[in-house]
Formats: sequence, C-alpha cells, structure tokens
Amino acid sequence: MGAWGFLPFENDDALDWLDELETGGAEVVRGALTNACTGYLEAPEGSVAVAAAEITSACQGSPVDDLPENVASWVTAHGAELGPEDVELALQAIARVTGDESELAELWDDADEPEWRESLTELSERLQAALR
Repeated sequence: MGAWGFLPFENDDALDWLDELETGGAEVVRGALTNACTGYLEAPEGSVAVAAAEITSACQGSPVDDLPENVASWVTAHGAELGPEDVELALQAIARVTGDESELAELWDDADEPEWRESLTELSERLQAALR
C-alpha cells in the first residue's frame, strides 16, 4: 500500500485518481463511489472511494482540514454538481470501505492504526450532517 498517512489524500492511489478528476466533472466522483459499492473492495478502489467521499463532503461545505489546493479548486468549479443523492452514495461507499469485504480495512487493521477508522467516522459524520 503506497500510503504515508491515514488521511484521504495521503496515498498514491488517491493522488493518481486526482489526475482523472481534474479532467472530468461530477461523474468521476460518482464513478469512484459506485465502484466501491459492489463485491470485494480492493485497496486501490477503496482509497479512491475515500477521496471521492471527501470531495463530496467538501462540495457540501464540510471539507477536511488541509484539503489539497487542486481539490479545493475542483470543488469551487464543480461542487454544485454533487447533491444529496451523491452524499448518500458516499456514505454507502464509506460503509463498504470500512466493512468486512474491504482489503483497505484489512490493511489498516493489520497496521494497528485506529486513526484511519476514526478519520472515516468523522467523514461519515460530516456527510450525515450535510443531509440534515
């Protein structure tokens, strides 16, 4: 796993996916979230889903601290394209990423890094607040 931290944009998979994001709109985010919602979830797809969920939260006005500049620019340009149905999809994706059928969850649990799960709980709370 090419990760140097537990936050959404602290891994190679998410950073590679940002290149795709910058050339597309909301469909890129929706695609990443949708890919996380079926079958066994491999670590790269899980990492991308977390980044997409974080972007969805930022589009709802609840960004994580230290949002990368290129992501903040994308949110400014495309944020209005993501709505409540995307928030629901992001919540489903986070539930899958942290569930039993997730390689990413297995890797972080094996690494004994509780901060990863804590950060995803906090992300889920921000997403749920956007639905209120």
